[in-house]
Amino acid sequence: MMTVTLNLDCSVCGHDRFRLPIKQKGGAHVTCANCSAYKCQIRDLEKALIAAGRHRTAVSAA
Repeated sequence: MMTVTLNLDCSVCGHDRFRLPIKQKGGAHVTCANCSAYKCQIRDLEKALIAAGRHRTAVSAA
């Protein structure tokens, strides 16, 4: 697991640091680093970050 700060808040405790799985055995869930509440699936987070990157690139090019 890797702990990172994201521009998200935990819906349980309001914390902005999350644990991301970095190996297959780490699971597929993004969880709050403070209270361990489930936030989302790592694949959904990856898709959202890729889409945000594409949007920023398109806006920068315009």
